[in-house]
Amino acid sequence: MGPEPRMRPLLSAVVFFFLTIALSIVAMLSGLVDRSGDLVLKLARLWSRAVLGAAGVRLRVRSHATLDPKRSYVFMSNHLSAVDIWAVFLSVSVPMRFIAKKQLGQIPVFGWAMRAGRFIFIDRQNTGSARRTIEEAARRIRQGCSVVIFPEGTRSRDGNLLPFKKGGFHLAMSSGAEIVPVAIRGSRAVMPRGSLLIHAGVVDIEVGEPIPTEGVPADGRDALVEKVRARITEMLATPPAQSASAAAGASVKDA
Repeated sequence: MGPEPRMRPLLSAVVFFFLTIALSIVAMLSGLVDRSGDLVLKLARLWSRAVLGAAGVRLRVRSHATLDPKRSYVFMSNHLSAVDIWAVFLSVSVPMRFIAKKQLGQIPVFGWAMRAGRFIFIDRQNTGSARRTIEEAARRIRQGCSVVIFPEGTRSRDGNLLPFKKGGFHLAMSSGAEIVPVAIRGSRAVMPRGSLLIHAGVVDIEVGEPIPTEGVPADGRDALVEKVRARITEMLATPPAQSASAAAGASVKDA
């Protein structure tokens, strides 16, 4: 394969801009006929595939377990780049909502589309509001809604895993949902933090086996944090070719 065409990152930026606006408008309108927000998730997958496809980004997904579409989960992933959001949309097999910062929901058109999709927004600056959001999210999880959390709270600047915030673990424990660890490699290379352009490349996503939270006592939260962090660290440290064969039943596919 030859060098990446110089215009391809610019092309992907144009696709991202116009497609984000167009699909956000469609998503907003879909809220008039679909109160569940599920149609917005289908549009989000289309959006993700088009943006990454235009940039020449290929996803390699490895799953260590078959997830039950009738159950709800809390997916926890490391965070390296904005590409992680599109990668998760395309690699996770069950419908899910991201827990996002409140400011995203206030962006005209795009934020309104997220609200139509029933994404969950949290105000990190307001402890009382954040606590109520966690309680509402736990209620929705018990009703069957899966969620995605980046427990580091922000993107890593150097690629190393940051300390995990504990709010997401409280959410998982209070709802009784299993935590599914997710490891992402390569997204920082195709779109570094602070960059507005996406470059061609390969992103590996590894979806681990669910980790139970039901029955974990309140004083066991720290141990649960360490268990999930250790599993993501382990998946990140294992070369992609080895990670797929290391676990019995692991499946590999391109997304």
